[in-house]
Amino acid sequence: MSVSNSKSPKSIFDSQDSNDLKERQRLEELKRQAKVQQVKLDKRLNKQKILMGAFLGQVLASDGADEKIIQKYFATNFPSYLTRQSDKFLFKSMIESLGGDMGLGKEVDPFVANTKGSNQETTDQSVTVEDSKTINNQQSSFDTATNHGGQDSLLDDNSYSTYESNQDLRG
Repeated sequence: MSVSNSKSPKSIFDSQDSNDLKERQRLEELKRQAKVQQVKLDKRLNKQKILMGAFLGQVLASDGADEKIIQKYFATNFPSYLTRQSDKFLFKSMIESLGGDMGLGKEVDPFVANTKGSNQETTDQSVTVEDSKTINNQQSSFDTATNHGGQDSLLDDNSYSTYESNQDLRG
């Protein structure tokens, strides 16, 4: 008595295709997880940069003896750190108000030149140390008057984002 199997015989190729599909799915999941981790890292690094910049801005706006040393160092060394002309124009008035020199000579800020050329009203986009003191005072009063309720969602390390990091936007 022979028992026949009504199922068609499986070939080793069928199981190989199934394994390939599982491997591809696993690889895609690992890529997705790596992308999520990269987004979290990018958010964390951006948060660090923002907080360090805010701290430095507050130090530059202060009048203490230690702050004067930092202001002098910043005014002397920061201009050589900047490589793009547009970045130098962005910080020109701040550096000059601290007694430094951006090394731009009599060059005209391209942003201001383009604005004037299009017959639009020109406003000074520069921020001086005195301006940042006023901004800091306004910010601290805003912070005390606002209840954030722990919802700092833009800088939350645990939130999920599908934003893909763009290396061109890094500072």
